[in-house]
Amino acid sequence: MSFVIDQELCAKCGSCIGNCPNRAIIRRADEVFVTEMCCDCGICVQYCTMGAIGKGSVRAEQDTQKLAKALKEKLSLFKNIAAMQYVDKAPEGVPQEKGPHFWCGICGDVFDEGGAPVLFSAKASTCGGVANLGLGAIKATREEFDSAINAQVVGEGNLYATRDVMSKNRNMFPHFSKVYAGVVIGSLEHMRKPDLVLFPVNGHQLCMISTAYAFDTGELITGFAGKSTCLMTISTPLMQNRPVFCAGDHGGRMFMRLKDDEILVCFPFSLIPGLVKNLDRTVFAQK
Repeated sequence: MSFVIDQELCAKCGSCIGNCPNRAIIRRADEVFVTEMCCDCGICVQYCTMGAIGKGSVRAEQDTQKLAKALKEKLSLFKNIAAMQYVDKAPEGVPQEKGPHFWCGICGDVFDEGGAPVLFSAKASTCGGVANLGLGAIKATREEFDSAINAQVVGEGNLYATRDVMSKNRNMFPHFSKVYAGVVIGSLEHMRKPDLVLFPVNGHQLCMISTAYAFDTGELITGFAGKSTCLMTISTPLMQNRPVFCAGDHGGRMFMRLKDDEILVCFPFSLIPGLVKNLDRTVFAQK
C-alpha cells in the first residue's frame, strides 16, 4: 500500500475515512484499511491524531506512460487515452491552440491520432460550452448569441424546444470553484501530472472499469445523459474527484468521432493508479 495503518495505534475514529479525497480508506468490521485506490497524497496523515498512518512499501504508480500502456492492454483499448491539466498560465513549451476549434474535437484528435499536449482556452473555442469546462464564457454580441441559439440550439430539429428547458438541468452538476486560463489536452503518455483522464469504451469495458473501481470500496460510477458532453464529462470528476461515464450529446459525439457502441469515461487522474491495479484483481482478470 502507499500508506498503511497500524491497527494497534488506530483509534477507529474514522477521520481518515471522511477526509480521504480518493475514498481509498475503508472500515472492515472493527479495523480501518487503506485500499489500492490510495494515490500517495498523504492527506489522511494530517487527520490522524494517533499517528497510526505511515508510508507503505509500495508507492502508487505515477508514470503516465506506464499507466497508459497498462490501461490499453488490460482493457483492450484500440483508441488513445486523452488527459487534461488545468492551468492558470500557459506552460512553457506547450503550443497554444489558436482556433477556432472545439474541445471535443481536440479530444477526438487525441483518441484517433494521439499527439503532444496543446493549450486550449476560451479564446480558441468555437462553442459556448467552453464555460462548461471551467474556462469562462466566450464573448459575443447579443445578435451573435441569439443567432447561434436560434439556429443551432433551440427549436424544432435542434437540441431543446425552448430556452427555458435549455438550462433546466444545470443544477444537477457541480459548479466550478474558479475560472481557469486554459486546459492542456494531450495523450496520457505525453502528460506529466494531469487532472483528468478520458477515453471511449464499450459496455464490456465499462463493466470491467466499474468492477475494478468498486472492488475494495463499493464506490459506484455515475452516468449522465441529456446535457452537453463537456458538462456531463468534466465538472463532476474535476470538482468532486469522482469518475463518470456519459453518452455525450449530438455535437460531442460527432466531434469526438465516437462509434455507436462507444461511451465516454472520465476519471480523476488520482484514481487511475488504483484502477490499473484493481483491474488485475477482479473476476475479469481470471483466465
